[in-house]
Amino acid sequence: MRTDRREALLKIAVGVVVGLFVIDRAILSPALSRWKRQGERIAALEEKVKRGRQLIDRESSLRGRWEEMLRTDLADDLSTAESDVFKAVARWSLESRVGFNSMTPQWRPRDEGSEKLEFRATATGDQASLGRLIYEIETDALPVRVEECELTARDAKGKQLTLAMRFSFIRLIAAGGSAR
Repeated sequence: MRTDRREALLKIAVGVVVGLFVIDRAILSPALSRWKRQGERIAALEEKVKRGRQLIDRESSLRGRWEEMLRTDLADDLSTAESDVFKAVARWSLESRVGFNSMTPQWRPRDEGSEKLEFRATATGDQASLGRLIYEIETDALPVRVEECELTARDAKGKQLTLAMRFSFIRLIAAGGSAR
């Protein structure tokens, strides 16, 4: 009789273990997995809501900045835009007392909402004048960005420098014309 009782207890124990295993695989693990995914989704949505609230709080400053970007954007007409750019380059050259040795402009499509006028240029001068040139470029009202800049000494003391740089202007466009 003891053996029968032991066998019965072992059968019950095996049944309980198999039942727990089936419950874990069929119910608990999928539920925990869904719960974890739902928690991650909720966290991502909370982050989006937080970012959206921050954007709403900064809406007026962002709109003001966007209006400023549209106001200082390059002209709709390509020749007028290039003329504005060359006037700015001449102004930088005059303000910094630096002459450009070479300058190569090239229009490049960027994405569907903008175009980029890219320049590769070299200029010579001393450290102060080349620094002033970079300052003039970076603080100009036109949408310009210095993308690459390399200084090379032309003499042993480093008083004469050559600046090789790549800078670009951006022009916002909408379907069929400028964003203005």
